[in-house]
Amino acid sequence: AVVSTQSTGTLASVLHPICRFTPWICTYLSGDCHLDFYECEIYFFVICVVAIKNRRCVSIEAYLSTLFMFAKGGALILFYKMSIQLCAWYLLVCIVLVVTVRPPPLLNSEEMKYFVENTLPEQLKEDKKTIWVVEFYTSFSPHCNAVKPIFASLSREFTCEFMKFGKCDVLKSQGVPELYGISTSCIKTELPAIVVFEDGKPAARIKQTMNNKPYVMSYENLKRDLLIGDFYAKAKAKVSNTNVDEKKKVK
Repeated sequence: AVVSTQSTGTLASVLHPICRFTPWICTYLSGDCHLDFYECEIYFFVICVVAIKNRRCVSIEAYLSTLFMFAKGGALILFYKMSIQLCAWYLLVCIVLVVTVRPPPLLNSEEMKYFVENTLPEQLKEDKKTIWVVEFYTSFSPHCNAVKPIFASLSREFTCEFMKFGKCDVLKSQGVPELYGISTSCIKTELPAIVVFEDGKPAARIKQTMNNKPYVMSYENLKRDLLIGDFYAKAKAKVSNTNVDEKKKVK
């Protein structure tokens, strides 16, 4: 059976509470099964940070992703307080989970195509008739994971013969995002970024950070600001024109 990355992230996040509240474990590790004042401070700090970071959250998945990320950071500090050996073991467990537990392989479908290396520039060069809506993402980013179901919904609704959706993993496509004005720097926090390509060139672009402000990537916002409806109308018109031309050839 395939163990999901979400479940392993949950396990790593709750290891410290398990160690502190399971009677025989906490007795063995510290002799006390109660949180002290410092530990309560760390938990409260994590809760506050998560609440602030998730004030613009658009899905439960996004909320949990951010919660697990900061919970693991808090757990690392708390295990260090208990002992440096426990901190080292916890860090090792997290590294092992990251290395060994991977998401299932991504498969191309009618609704989504996955680009790696230089396949995106090649696709845009070969197929200029198709309008491509491409998300640039990285699998470990909470923001990218949060927009995943929203982008999938757009794909299901608006995919047609001359309008297709794709995703480009920036870690497997070095140098490609920069071709289209997208920075992969952690400092600029532009990922995820979604670009609409028409005639092989960028026609509309949305990034996680726009004008130094976080952009809320909700379904309605993306549909409106990327002009998805307008591009879809153009794509459907191309389909109609193609059908008319084919009928003329038959006659």
